[in-house]
Amino acid sequence: MGAPLWYKNAMKMWKNILFAVILLPLVPAWAQEEAAEPTADELLACMREMTVSQGNKDVAGRIRKGKLKIPFSLSVRGDTLAFQYKEGSAWKRFDVRIKEDKADLLRVENGKAVVMAPAQYAQPIAGTDVCYEDLSLRFLYWQGGEMVDAGADSRIKGRDCYVVQVPNPTPKVGQFAWVRMWVDKENGTTWQIDGYGADGKLKKRFSITSVQRLSDGSWFFKQMKLEVRNPQNPERTIALDYLEMDDLPGKK
Repeated sequence: MGAPLWYKNAMKMWKNILFAVILLPLVPAWAQEEAAEPTADELLACMREMTVSQGNKDVAGRIRKGKLKIPFSLSVRGDTLAFQYKEGSAWKRFDVRIKEDKADLLRVENGKAVVMAPAQYAQPIAGTDVCYEDLSLRFLYWQGGEMVDAGADSRIKGRDCYVVQVPNPTPKVGQFAWVRMWVDKENGTTWQIDGYGADGKLKKRFSITSVQRLSDGSWFFKQMKLEVRNPQNPERTIALDYLEMDDLPGKK
């Protein structure tokens, strides 16, 4: 028995999600035929699978916090994602190595890769509010996710979404006890990701704010907003950063 229709189409549409280049197909295909809806773990499995099957890729952009702009680049080589960012006059690097059931974070110094201590996952990068865990999307490898019936809150930007909630299997590692993701039912875009602390309060929100269109009809992430919420009042944003991508080849 072949793979279900939703899986085949999701595999095509989510090949860039881990490093924040999110594909929006011009003509969504999975809504054209009736098929069983995926489970939360199946959606995450699609994202993980496409991370290691997309081939080589190089992208660049910046992390912006107010007037501070931190250039960064990302190279994808097989099962390794190499992030480089500029801090002061020096370029620094860390890698994400993809395995079947997890993603390892490693610091690279003087050409040698050393496994990053879990205590460093939430360390801010170059004076911004973006940390290593944010860029690696480590939570894609957590198991035990579930679909959430969020009612009216399942719509983002007027789009119907799957709402997926995933618990941290080791809550004391990293900044989030669990995350919630909004995935477009029609085209597979992840519009929003919310990260919650052990107290159940929203800590960070990631949301796509703009996209860019390529000559082949595809749409890609252009800017993503990161909001850091007030620990005492999670409705209030106390810090704001943006991840901005340079124009990709083939932009119209």
